[in-house]
Amino acid sequence: MATKVDVIDLIDRHPVTSFQIGVLILCMLVAALDGFDTQAIGYTAPAIAHQINLPMPQFGQVGSAGLLGAAIGALSFGPLADLFGRKWFMIIAMIVFAIFSYFTSQSTSLDELLAYRFFAGLGLGGVTPAFLAMGAELAPKRLRDVFVTVLFASFPAGGLIGSLTSAWVIPAFGWQAVFYIGAVAPLVIAAILIIWLPESIRFLLARGIRQNEVRRTLERFMPGEVPAGAELYAASDPARRGVPVTHLFTEKRAIPTVLLWVPFFMVFMVLVTVTFWTPAVLSSVGFSLSSAALIIGLNNLGSAIASAMSGWLVHRAGAFRVLIPGFLIGGLCLAWFGQATSSMATLGAASFLAGFFVGGTGTGLIAVAAGMYPTAIRSTGIGWAMGMGRVGQFFGPFLTGILVGLGYKVGGIFYAAAVPCFIGAAFLIFLFFARPVMEADAEGAVAPAE
Repeated sequence: MATKVDVIDLIDRHPVTSFQIGVLILCMLVAALDGFDTQAIGYTAPAIAHQINLPMPQFGQVGSAGLLGAAIGALSFGPLADLFGRKWFMIIAMIVFAIFSYFTSQSTSLDELLAYRFFAGLGLGGVTPAFLAMGAELAPKRLRDVFVTVLFASFPAGGLIGSLTSAWVIPAFGWQAVFYIGAVAPLVIAAILIIWLPESIRFLLARGIRQNEVRRTLERFMPGEVPAGAELYAASDPARRGVPVTHLFTEKRAIPTVLLWVPFFMVFMVLVTVTFWTPAVLSSVGFSLSSAALIIGLNNLGSAIASAMSGWLVHRAGAFRVLIPGFLIGGLCLAWFGQATSSMATLGAASFLAGFFVGGTGTGLIAVAAGMYPTAIRSTGIGWAMGMGRVGQFFGPFLTGILVGLGYKVGGIFYAAAVPCFIGAAFLIFLFFARPVMEADAEGAVAPAE
C-alpha cells in the first residue's frame, strides 16, 4: 500500500527554502509594478494633461479610469484564479498590463487615455489576488502573515522606484519613457514566470489534480523528502461546489467579509489619493518636481518599511492591536501633512509617518484577508477585498479632483484624506467582535463536492 503524505503538513513543518524565497521574490517583482504604475501616472499627469489640453483638476478621471479597471480585474480574476489556477492568470494579467502601458505612451486624446488606462488597470488589478494567494499558499502557516506582508511591501517600494525614476526620466526623455519602462518590465517578468514559476501546490491539491506536477514542485524545494510513489493529499481543505464568491458569505463568513471590505475601501482610497495627487498639490504651493519626488519618496519609504514589518507585528501582537492604532495614528499624520508645507523637514517627516502608519495598516489588512479564507476560496477572498480597495482607489482621485476644482488648499485636502482612516478604524473595531470565525483552514468548513 502506498505511503500517504499530507503535503500541507509537510510544508508547514519544513524550514523555508531558497526555492520558496525565489518564488516570493518573483511575486514581489509583480507587486512592485503595481506601485510603479500608480506613482508614474501621478508624476506624468501634468505633462500628459498639457499635451492633450486637459485642465489639471479634470485629470482625476484618468487616474480613476485605471483604478476602475483594477477593481474589475481584482473582482473577476480572483474567482477565475480559484477555478483555473494562479500562475497563468498572473501571466495573462501581466501581458495585458504591458500592452496597454505601451498604448498609454501613444495617447493623443482624452478618450484614448481613458481607454488605455482602464485596460492597463484591468491587468494590474487582475494580477493582485493571484500573486497574493500564491504568496500565502507558498508559505508555511506559521509564516503566512510575514510572507504576505513582505510581498505587498513591494507595492510602496515600487512606488518609491516610480517616483525617483519619473523625476529623472521625464525631464531627460519625456513622459512617454516612463510607460515604455512600464511595458518592457512586465513582459520580462512574465517570461520568467512562464519558465520558472510553479502552480500553487495548495491549489492543485485542493482541486485534486496534477499530482505529478505537485511531486515535481516538492522535489524542487525539498529534494528526496517525499517517498517515490507516495500518495499526496491535503486533508484540511476540501473542494467547494459552485461559484467561489458565494462561499465568502457562507459558514458565518458574511459579516466578517463585509466588515473587512470597508477598511480595505478606506485605506486604499487614501493610499492612492496621496500618491496620485500630492505631486500636483505640492506643485500648486511652489514645490519643485524634485522636492515633490523626495516627499513622495519618503511616503513610499515609510510605507515599505511598515509593510515589511506589519506581518511580523500582526503575527506577534494580533491584527486588531496593530491595525486599529495604525489607522488612527495614520489619520492624524495625514492631517499634520496638510499643515506642514512651510518646511521641507517637517513635511518630509509627516509624509514618512503617514506612509508608515497608513501603508503598514493596508498591508496588514491583506494578511488578515489571506488568513481569513481557506485555499479553495483564498484568491477570491483576497480578490474581492482588494476589489473593494480598488473601488476606493477609483473614488479617491476623482473626489480629490473635485476638491481641487473647488479651490480647496493643501490643508483641507489632507484633512479630508484623514477621515477615511478614522472610519476604517471604527469598522475594524466592529470586525474585532467577529474574530472567533476569522480562521482559515477551519475543520469542516464546507462539505466536499461529490
